[in-house]
Amino acid sequence: MDKYSILRDLIQFNTAFDAQNQAIMEYIDKYLTDKGFRTNYCIDDDTQKKCLVATAGVNPVLGFVCHTDTSPLGANWSDYDAMDLTLDGDKLIGLGISEMKGGMAAVLSAVGNFDWKLPKKGLKLFFTFDEENNFTGIKTIVAKEKEIPQNIIIPTPTSLYPVVATKGLLKLCVMISGKPAHSSNPTKGSNAIEHAVSFLGEVYSFNNRLKEDKNNAFELPYTTFNLGKIQGGSSLNSVPGECSTYLEYRTIRPDHNRQIIEKINDLASKYNGFVTVIDDVPPMSTFAENFISRLEELTGNKRSSIAVVSDGNYLGENAVVLLGPGPITSGEKNEFISKFSYETLIELYTKLLKETCF
Repeated sequence: MDKYSILRDLIQFNTAFDAQNQAIMEYIDKYLTDKGFRTNYCIDDDTQKKCLVATAGVNPVLGFVCHTDTSPLGANWSDYDAMDLTLDGDKLIGLGISEMKGGMAAVLSAVGNFDWKLPKKGLKLFFTFDEENNFTGIKTIVAKEKEIPQNIIIPTPTSLYPVVATKGLLKLCVMISGKPAHSSNPTKGSNAIEHAVSFLGEVYSFNNRLKEDKNNAFELPYTTFNLGKIQGGSSLNSVPGECSTYLEYRTIRPDHNRQIIEKINDLASKYNGFVTVIDDVPPMSTFAENFISRLEELTGNKRSSIAVVSDGNYLGENAVVLLGPGPITSGEKNEFISKFSYETLIELYTKLLKETCF
């Protein structure tokens, strides 16, 4: 099967919100077993959705982690068929081709260049689901899979730069309680939205202090904050009894996650609030110098850092490098990667597999 047939096949699976989770996993399973891999499934207990694990050889020294889900179709596809591969000059176009079916197809194409029945050193491939939302797939892998190679590549789009550090993620919901009353006599109530405004004022003051701690590896060298959503009140003639605020941080240090949770809990208690931690994902940093240096040599690009969160943030004990095609157009109109970057990535992965496993 050639490299463009694989890419087209992957795009034709509708995996927005993992709609065809089983079908795409079965396709990859057959492809890899035909190449000599042993496969098994890690199944999420709640959703019954599948991760695929494929192993060649023993004592794997290298692994790839690919997520199969994509962003939803949306309204961005007026010019091309989103569910098929389109070649337009140097552009390869299709839903999820940047994040990350292009990178995944490059892995499968490179693997297809070898006979995996008797590699000198082992290789392990992981295919996850739900990376775009809650990272349920990689959480399932970490909980259930005992043997994960020390060196891991994730083919998320990086424009062929080895990414060795990413920011962490912290999502919080803070629900402020007041006392409802009719607006004709607001003194009988306690306005939860007003309390939330005061609470947020203190949050922003804390955030400004947090910015003073910097990590210059990132384009924005500090922990960033986004107030993503506020919900409260029912009508203009009623004093609101509840108000919920949703806070998101992209953190530069693991300790920032802890500091933020502690501070937001302190502030919430001051305003009769309750904090729910939705996500608490530490930053990712890799210091495996030999591994990183070799990827720099193969790509001709220096290591870099980006603010995204990936499955790699859950593999803190492993040396994880993000390395995939470009440009980075995830979620953009008519998502695409360049033909050059796709073919270059296959060549790069092929060289790495040959020298690592054979």
